[in-house]
Amino acid sequence: MTDLADQYDAERHTTGQLTLGGPVDPPDEPRTIYAKVVTSAPQPRRPIIAAELRNPDQRREAAKLLVNQAGYHSAYHATRLPKYSAKVAFYAPIGAGRLIGRQIRWAWLTEQSGLRQQAATSGNTNEWLRLHNHARAIRAWRMPILGLEAIAVLIVVVLLVRASWPVEAVAGMVGLTLLALYGRPAGKPITDRVVIGQAFTKLTAEQVRAALCSLGLARIKDPADLQFPAPGIHRDGPGWLARVNLPAGVEVTDVLERRGRLSSALRLPIDQVWPAAGLEHAGQLDLWVGMMPASKMGQPRWSLSSDTARTSVFDEHEFGTDQRQRPVKTTLFARNFLIGGVPGSGKSYAARAIAMVAALDPTCELRIAEFKGTADFGDLGHLCTTYVCGVDEQAISDGAGIIRWGLAEAERRGKRIRAARERGEAPEGKVTPELAARPGSGLHPVLILIDEAHELLCDKDVADDAERLIKRGRALGLIVVLATQIPDAKSLPPNITRCVNMRWCLAVQDQVANDMILGTGAYKRGDAATVYRPGHDAGWGIFTGLAQTTAVRSHFPKPEIAAKMVARATVLRGGNATVDTDLVEARDVLGDVRRVFYAGEAFVSWASLTSRLASQEPDVYGGLTQDALSATVRAFGLDSRDGKERGSRRTVKGLRLEHLAQAIAAREIEAPK
Repeated sequence: MTDLADQYDAERHTTGQLTLGGPVDPPDEPRTIYAKVVTSAPQPRRPIIAAELRNPDQRREAAKLLVNQAGYHSAYHATRLPKYSAKVAFYAPIGAGRLIGRQIRWAWLTEQSGLRQQAATSGNTNEWLRLHNHARAIRAWRMPILGLEAIAVLIVVVLLVRASWPVEAVAGMVGLTLLALYGRPAGKPITDRVVIGQAFTKLTAEQVRAALCSLGLARIKDPADLQFPAPGIHRDGPGWLARVNLPAGVEVTDVLERRGRLSSALRLPIDQVWPAAGLEHAGQLDLWVGMMPASKMGQPRWSLSSDTARTSVFDEHEFGTDQRQRPVKTTLFARNFLIGGVPGSGKSYAARAIAMVAALDPTCELRIAEFKGTADFGDLGHLCTTYVCGVDEQAISDGAGIIRWGLAEAERRGKRIRAARERGEAPEGKVTPELAARPGSGLHPVLILIDEAHELLCDKDVADDAERLIKRGRALGLIVVLATQIPDAKSLPPNITRCVNMRWCLAVQDQVANDMILGTGAYKRGDAATVYRPGHDAGWGIFTGLAQTTAVRSHFPKPEIAAKMVARATVLRGGNATVDTDLVEARDVLGDVRRVFYAGEAFVSWASLTSRLASQEPDVYGGLTQDALSATVRAFGLDSRDGKERGSRRTVKGLRLEHLAQAIAAREIEAPK
């Protein structure tokens, strides 16, 4: 009899009842070769080249770790060479005796002696004769081999005696070491152990299943319900990545909220355990476990420390690294930043990392106010149009002036963007890279950085102006960076916090401060900066606003590297930026260069231009180099050309007057009224 469920395509309940009606289940897929190929094609595949080998940063970090470990091991063992030499000298004769005895016993077949003695004792003559004849037959071919071995050893010794001393030394060390290894007692190595204690070696499926089942989640009870899709658990940078499909109905956020329990279950520090959402669905967990806590890892070299580094606020640039040693990048344009943390968390130097990205863009104007009074940004002061440092009334007034200037500049730029939009040059009503780079457009990017912002924004009027600036400045090339240690409603109004789209929370003491910076619910989602310790973990924090929330450690280069980066920024800007607390406009470099052309000159070399500028305005151009001047002028779209100066036959690099005049004329025509 046909089953009703099969006859009507009915849905069978767990109670045994049937629900009749229209078809419920989808029809079977056609079992053709084409159908099988089509359905199998989209399936996930294992990568041909492992992820850690495809990523250049991870390759560099792996090579760095390998070199570091090799160097440490070499230095450790080199200091113990006298001890190792004594051990080799003691165990080598023992090893030689053991080796000679072993070969003699092998050639004489001594292991058979016990059997022959047993046959003689029992009076078994036939067995004794059989064993004796067998031993004679074996010795007949083994003894010549033993003799050949002795002759070979003698020949090697004679050759070494006649060889040069380096060959003797190397051969002697190798030979004695091998003999010592053979002669040492079992369990007593020649070399000492370098690593002390039990190291965390790798992450296993058993560890992950046991840890997840211990979190107390109602639907994660059976370890068999946790599946590991391809490629399973594998090495990923300086750690291991486990991709886990959680049971149906369990979201990744349920696990993220229990990151502390997960750390406890794995018996690892919390900053060594990094759960995150997977790529495929809300129930997929990516659990990354480092070889060591993130706070103890070194940091890769900052790409911006290169001698050729140059940035643009419209492009993504690196400002820190994540827990996997991967670079973390962002654009500065259309972004505002809030950096918070307790004293000693490294917020000033996190802000410096953002400021250095802007400083290496020669078109970006800097206006910095720091109210700690310790000149953490003092080396950048000469690059700023306005630099304020202090906590007195004058400093607070100057800082408020920066905010007011920014708000007024937003108003001016709004009119310029509207005019550009009418000309079809700003279709989205935003500053474009072309408009920003155009000389005289007045739309170049500006970075406004306020350190210890609570000292300034506690004034309601200033806070209101800052809020309006943050809201309006994004599309106009005005970038605001606020760093504070007091993110409460009185010191940093909530409306400002809500308007900032990039938030970086460094070490904080509690959940309240954490959520004031990162947003309500961040702590429960596992985005907890409370795990970091001031001082020890300086620069580490949770960063939101990128494609995915992540832990970021700000770049904090050594003083000598930081000095080179500042010098590089100075060269890119022509060496003519000066500290100006009166909020005056920047110098007209093209106009200054035009004024040092003599009458009738069509071409002047960079060397002559540099000398003339330095002689006419030594306070501004006294330290200017030829390369710096060339880079500054070329930033305005003018090329360095070959030519001959008046009265000289030698071809040199320089600037043509006609090109300079064209650039100045175009700037004056295109400048908004």
